[in-house]
Amino acid sequence: MFSKILFPTDFSEYAAKTLDCIAGFPGVRDVILLHVIKETISPRGGGEIGSALFHEGKITLKEEKRHLESLGENIRVRTEVKVASDVAGAIVQAAEENAVSLIVIGARGSSLVEEILLGSVSKAVVRRSRTSVLIMRHKITRGLQGKTYEMFCPMILSRVLCPVDFSMYSDNAIARLCATPGVGEAILLCVVSRGETEEEIEYYKQRAKQGIEKIQSDLAMQGIMARALVKIGNPSSEILRVAEEEDVSAVWMSSVGRGWFRELLLGSTADAVAVNSRRPVFIIRSKES
Repeated sequence: MFSKILFPTDFSEYAAKTLDCIAGFPGVRDVILLHVIKETISPRGGGEIGSALFHEGKITLKEEKRHLESLGENIRVRTEVKVASDVAGAIVQAAEENAVSLIVIGARGSSLVEEILLGSVSKAVVRRSRTSVLIMRHKITRGLQGKTYEMFCPMILSRVLCPVDFSMYSDNAIARLCATPGVGEAILLCVVSRGETEEEIEYYKQRAKQGIEKIQSDLAMQGIMARALVKIGNPSSEILRVAEEEDVSAVWMSSVGRGWFRELLLGSTADAVAVNSRRPVFIIRSKES
């Protein structure tokens, strides 16, 4: 599914870890390494590209290209340098121009990548991109070396948390998960956030249980082991809590949907999960969105 990936890099340590991870990502065939140089404005007017930075970026990208090609078999790698005042816009534009299937952004670094921790770039990319986004986290790989580290990234889909709201969008996200190689266990989570009385809450809880067990059964027929969970509370808080309790390898969530998923268009739930999650987060875009 994610055979063509765009990776914006700032050459930080965390970006380097993400680069190593991409090499082992299931199904990847093409990788575009993108470096965005923040455009500066001259006091006398006009833009200053910064030719030294542009040249340095191209050299470093070539080094990362050789490194990535040495890690992955049959991976085609291209490099691209952009100068822009709108970093997120440059990322989105590059994704559209190259028709990639996934944008991978490494979190917790410097410059471009550091902003993701604060939410500025990630919010803009998630809101504006029509392409699925993976926001990478490295806390769970900290301290891992050699073979142990090499095995983590190919197993990024070994235990995936999938929030469900029974809309066409979350259905599409689950269908795309099924079409992605390397999926081990899927943990289906429906958070009930409706109901003013105990009776109403119980009613919605039972409906959610019936619906999520149907999805669980459908996945089993496709050979994917799945568990179904129904929780009550704040959606983003429950997603983050369950992700930690279940020790998931990644969170896989639709970017648009019905009910509380609709908030993802504005970035509230998606931002809360993407910024605060200790786990990698996939934001799955639907063509209809």
